[in-house]
Amino acid sequence: MHAPYLDHVDLVASSIDAVRERLRNNASPFATVAARTRATIATGAELPITWLRERLGLTETEERVVWVLIAHELCPDARRMIREHNTETSLDPSFDALRRIVYGAEAKLQTWRELGSEGKLRRLGLIERTDGNGEVAEQRQTFKIARRVLALAHGETGLDPDLAGIATFFIGAKRDQLEVDARAIASIEAAIQRPQFVIAHGRSGSGRRSILAAIAGQRVLVVDARVVARERDRAQRQFRVIARECQLLGCVPMVQQLDALVDEADRIALAEEELPGLVLATASRAIARRWRVPVAQVELPPLSGTCTAALWRRVLPQASEGDADLLATMYPLAPALISAAGAAARSACGAAAMKPEHVEAGIRVVLDDRLAGLATRIEVKQTWDDLVLPDDQLTAIIELLARIRERRRVYEDWGFADKLGKGLGVSALFSGPPGTGKTMAASLIARDLGVELYQVDLSKITSKWIGETEKNLAALFDAAEAGCAILLFDEADALFGKRTDVRSSNDRHANAEINFLLQRLESYKGVCLLTTNHESALDGAFRRRLSVHVRFPVPDSDERARLWRALLPAAAPVAPELELGELADSFAMTGGYIRNAVVRAAFLAADEETAITIAHLQRAARLEYEAMGRVTSMPGARPAT
Repeated sequence: MHAPYLDHVDLVASSIDAVRERLRNNASPFATVAARTRATIATGAELPITWLRERLGLTETEERVVWVLIAHELCPDARRMIREHNTETSLDPSFDALRRIVYGAEAKLQTWRELGSEGKLRRLGLIERTDGNGEVAEQRQTFKIARRVLALAHGETGLDPDLAGIATFFIGAKRDQLEVDARAIASIEAAIQRPQFVIAHGRSGSGRRSILAAIAGQRVLVVDARVVARERDRAQRQFRVIARECQLLGCVPMVQQLDALVDEADRIALAEEELPGLVLATASRAIARRWRVPVAQVELPPLSGTCTAALWRRVLPQASEGDADLLATMYPLAPALISAAGAAARSACGAAAMKPEHVEAGIRVVLDDRLAGLATRIEVKQTWDDLVLPDDQLTAIIELLARIRERRRVYEDWGFADKLGKGLGVSALFSGPPGTGKTMAASLIARDLGVELYQVDLSKITSKWIGETEKNLAALFDAAEAGCAILLFDEADALFGKRTDVRSSNDRHANAEINFLLQRLESYKGVCLLTTNHESALDGAFRRRLSVHVRFPVPDSDERARLWRALLPAAAPVAPELELGELADSFAMTGGYIRNAVVRAAFLAADEETAITIAHLQRAARLEYEAMGRVTSMPGARPAT
């Protein structure tokens, strides 16, 4: 006599016995198994295979189809008896065999519906066809049980392996640990009360995923929209499996980066059709389209300075209130980046006392990871003494520094953000001939502000494929904005060039890229520095969006003399009483060429094992001048060899 209660092993064995009894005697022994199953569940025990009926709503006959196919998979005796019912020469159970075993000899509408392509068993991937899925008459179709169902029968409750790389469970922070705009919280709370798409949009790292998960109060299955299959049939199967897993495992689906599907109208429609009920989603911007389901879109604005300081205090418990306020001013990162940078800083610090260099190292780790493949961090070693510029240009750079430092006070405390709406970032153009110090000035600004400078790799940004350049630029600006890094576009005219008359599809796509840049630069809230040797090549619309434009002139004679002296390191052996004024008068070069000449002179002196003399500098300057395509007749200068 059977024990009154079951575990999952006993349930499988008992159900297979019931299948075999049904095959031998055409009896219905499932009632006994069902009674014992109910008694087991009443004790609070888990039998995952029963979730198919409880959570997916399978009918009694659909559940019996599942057990027949499980028996065929696991029991040789049952397999032999099932094959005796096959009217076709096949190893797997046929449609006709399942009909006669489960539903009876008579043809019924119920059989056709439940075993058909739109029945739950096949639509949710619980059973699979083994005859190739072609156009085959129903009675000749053959089936097997899905591995996912076999896993449940063996007590395995993890996520379906078919979703590896597409979806993962997410456990966010507790609600009281979130620093979020109160109005956004209230909007999300109201939206989650009814079944619909709830989309939180905002900049990367703003906590969209954590906020949605915390307010939903349930386990969340996060789906990365960027890796959803592009083929319609595969994408449909993926969304159906996601919906099934959410029902089985009692979680809410969250489509991350939903805007990745916007250009593929068919795929975003599939998400609406195949994910019923409450669906959470994140996006970088509001999605404008005609939705088939109710949709609530909520914007998550950037954190205020007070909230940013509170978040820094939470991730760095050692920091004082003053330290946190300073960090919020210097590093107003997105919440996700603050959390990651805090973890990296604590790891770098170890048991020692937390120091500013630990925090800076943590921020560098996070930014390098976010901007990898798009931009390269520039190590800044020069000082302001190395930059020689006229007073007007230095005044313009001081104004630029003030714009960056005082943004929080002017925009937030003084209320200018509400008046301006857009254009809250800082964009500056440094134009002038090569070697006049444009890139060095950008590096020194980043060093003075204590933030990282990333030089954009245009070869990795631009693409011949339609839309790829815009996607790369969006990722670049999102990562830099979230991490408060300064972006440097060297030779900006290559990307920010003038729009042209549309004479071909290439012109149209090039203009579309520039239009996107114009829009993104206007909405960008970070710091963007551009350098160019060809100011006239830039599109006029970019100039109107510049906060500051600094023109770097060719240095005059006095400035060139200062450059010659500034570029000689203190540790280098230099002959006394160098007459640099005559050198500066004779060679009208910019700082970049003077730097090259100084390095040349150093190698000439090192080869002769002497100190650097005026003769070395003159010879190096002449060689550099000739490389520039110019000639000098400076008295005493040695001819080039």
